[in-house]
Amino acid sequence: MAARHHTVPRFYLRNFADISGHLALVSRDVPSRPLRVSVGNVAVETGFYRIEPEDLAREEDRARFDPEGVEAALSGLEAAIAPAIRSLVESGFDPSDHEVWYRLVQFAALQTVRGNRWRNDFAALATQSVRASLLGDLDEERVRSFLVGRGLPNGPGDVVAFVERLASSKFPAVVPPQAVLVQESLRMALGDPEGEEMGLGQFLAGKEIELIVANRAAVLTSDEPVCWWSPGNRPIGYATAQVVWVPLSPRLIVQFRDPAFDISAHGAPIEDPDKTVRMVNRLVASQAERWIIHHPEDVPLADLDLPPREVWGDEVLAVRDEDDVRRELRIHRRRYTK
Repeated sequence: MAARHHTVPRFYLRNFADISGHLALVSRDVPSRPLRVSVGNVAVETGFYRIEPEDLAREEDRARFDPEGVEAALSGLEAAIAPAIRSLVESGFDPSDHEVWYRLVQFAALQTVRGNRWRNDFAALATQSVRASLLGDLDEERVRSFLVGRGLPNGPGDVVAFVERLASSKFPAVVPPQAVLVQESLRMALGDPEGEEMGLGQFLAGKEIELIVANRAAVLTSDEPVCWWSPGNRPIGYATAQVVWVPLSPRLIVQFRDPAFDISAHGAPIEDPDKTVRMVNRLVASQAERWIIHHPEDVPLADLDLPPREVWGDEVLAVRDEDDVRRELRIHRRRYTK
């Protein structure tokens, strides 16, 4: 039987727990019904990081392979990261403490990819890549031959309708294998030691680290606690995010900020820590995959207006009509549902 794996580490969740080790767990979709749940039962998936021996390419590697090896390695990393996070929560950030800095960067990078949100993003982008490649190679004759070979209607209108279906949201979703998702997520976070890929740490290491300490507002977190942000409505990528927020406790948020970026000029009220906390709370809660998490005695959702969920889809940026042909410039991105 596959083991239970925490997508959010228990040492981190304990920062938001009461003295008995319980958290308030709130559904992203039904936020009016908080549950009281022990740390050990929050953000748990069965076999989430497991890789089966048969997924390995070489036969000689399978005999000595541990399917739970990734989970064991993550547990080892968590043991190294936990003291640094505890130090930050209890004593603040000392820029001269390079071990704390390194572990904090490592934690933010890992936690960005450990949950379902990153896996959904990976699958959506894989699907879009296949769709774009396929559509780029299609022509009318190839589509007609495909339809004829399957005994389907193949007139001019049928060809057009088939291509339109491929270009729409009805395109079949690519479902990456579990082993690919596990391996690619770790490579995204930590880089490739055999190549030049540095992982997400390269986008965090150059940012200024600052602490946002709440006065009266309560900080929440979620099963997707790391928030990459830039102002405006443009798609946000790891390389373009100018700020990254990570809630660390009910009174503390760590902020990674591009040194040249004036956050106060773009809607973040840094002069009032509690307003900033409420802004970050809304972002972290809205990106939760399933669960919003907070201390049982806090009520950070009381006055929080959660936006609709984001889903992957096409957004039309521009339209141009040429004779009888309409051309659309689209971008594939996460966007709010209506």
